[in-house]
Amino acid sequence: MAWFNENQNLNAIKNNPIAFKWMNSNKLSDNYKKFIFEMSENEINKYFSDTKMTFGTAGIRSTVGPGTNQMNLFTYQQMSEGVAKWLLSLQKEEITVIVGHDTRKNADYYAMVVAKVLSSFGIKVFLYKDNQFKATPIVSFSIKETNADAAIVVTASHNPKNYLGFKVYNSTGGQILDQEAQTIVDNMPDNINILDNTYQENKDLINYFDDSIVESYFNACCKCLIHTNVYESKLFPVVFTGHHGTSCYDLPYLLKSLGYDNVVSVVQQNKPDPNFTYSPSFNPEEKNSFALALKYAQKTNANIMLGLDPDADRLAVVVKHKNKWHYLTGNQMGIIFTHYGLTQKQFEKTPFVVSTYVSTNYIDKIAKEFNANVYRTPTGFKWMGAKMSQHIQNEDFVVAFEEAIGSLNSDIGLDKDGFQAAALVLEIYDILQQDDKTLIDYLYSIYEEFGYWKGETVSYRIESLNWKEEMQTKFEQFKKFKQKEKVKDILGLQIKQITWNEDAKALEWHLQNDMWIKFRLSGTEPKFKIYFEIYGNSLEDCDAWLTALKNEFEILMHS
Repeated sequence: MAWFNENQNLNAIKNNPIAFKWMNSNKLSDNYKKFIFEMSENEINKYFSDTKMTFGTAGIRSTVGPGTNQMNLFTYQQMSEGVAKWLLSLQKEEITVIVGHDTRKNADYYAMVVAKVLSSFGIKVFLYKDNQFKATPIVSFSIKETNADAAIVVTASHNPKNYLGFKVYNSTGGQILDQEAQTIVDNMPDNINILDNTYQENKDLINYFDDSIVESYFNACCKCLIHTNVYESKLFPVVFTGHHGTSCYDLPYLLKSLGYDNVVSVVQQNKPDPNFTYSPSFNPEEKNSFALALKYAQKTNANIMLGLDPDADRLAVVVKHKNKWHYLTGNQMGIIFTHYGLTQKQFEKTPFVVSTYVSTNYIDKIAKEFNANVYRTPTGFKWMGAKMSQHIQNEDFVVAFEEAIGSLNSDIGLDKDGFQAAALVLEIYDILQQDDKTLIDYLYSIYEEFGYWKGETVSYRIESLNWKEEMQTKFEQFKKFKQKEKVKDILGLQIKQITWNEDAKALEWHLQNDMWIKFRLSGTEPKFKIYFEIYGNSLEDCDAWLTALKNEFEILMHS
């Protein structure tokens, strides 16, 4: 007999075989079934699909809840089985997988679920000491440090708090690419069957790192710096927020070891908290995520603020320049890191930089001056890490970065790293402040040498279950803009060409004077993104064009 009252209107559940099976299963509590029962018809059909979840820009991410297309015990078991069978197909004598997690609700529980499933297939597993949360870049480093075959991180990065995720890394320390991801999905049990599978853990195969693995990571970070004197005490205040995430304890420890003795903690936000109580915005790419940090900066007369996202792979930097706070973008930090690396590092081979198709082309001007190569990839550090691997043996690595404030400053790992970025930006900041200069002064000096530029990304969040389908109409509108409107320019700027970049999954408008506008759907959250690349005769000229274009597209997006 069904758990629910047959007299109620249950057509949506009855017509969905998977939802009907879940409602009748003795593996689900009545409370869980009540949650399903209260779903709308659209939610039933979306969350109880017979289509498996797939890997996006950075792993699989979804909301937490019942169903085959949300994150729960059964889908974590399903995904873990897919990874296990993928690894077993490699036919190695012994397979080792590292399992980590962030600070989100039940992330530690799901990490153990992953470990138990892997062990049931005879795979050796390492978690961090006492199954503690650990930053994503530390996991990436740990793979290379221990010669592990793979890693899984239970994280949803900076997605809303009701999300969780499943990131998979291969033996290089980088995220898996599409072919590996598809193999995992192909090996995942069909959605209709995931309630039926049972797994017998092998406790002898579940192990824990001690603290030495993290110490090794910190030592490696230190060795990657260029001019930092770790024995010199640096007393200028640095305001730091980890937004209730994995960097809350470890980053201050690292910075202290590098001589930064005045790290000002945003106390409320530097405590692990799955509810993100004091961080209503915990994506450091957004200015309002620094609202509380700003109060600390004003109180301590600090001139720099650092913010990391919950899994600590992304760093945002805010600096005071001429009594005004400047929120540096990922592109601006990429320009600074590229220029600093090319001018300060010693190279034995041709240096190279890795970036994405939707990140600024300004670095090409700098790279040309130093005979460096620039390689571009689709959005996502899985592609950037793979590109690094292709060239690291024959060329000297400088930096990899993307416009969404992610960067990597060495090859000790192959994923973006907020810890390394923080250490390097403070090195640059320290050198500049000794000459009474700021990061903005440094950026402006680069503009004076290589030309004036402005870039920005504007994101439109779509509150809809079918957000990807709805945004396809915008792609079509902008793809046919010249044809439909019979125009050759926008605000007087010539539209030279409109093309679709299949690798980037982005629509590109190529404008005069090397300027461009690009359009792309986020691969990790419901956002439609517009990227602007502007050049001009002055910063004021660039600002004027950028403001005008943003205003124009605000109208077009709502037309």
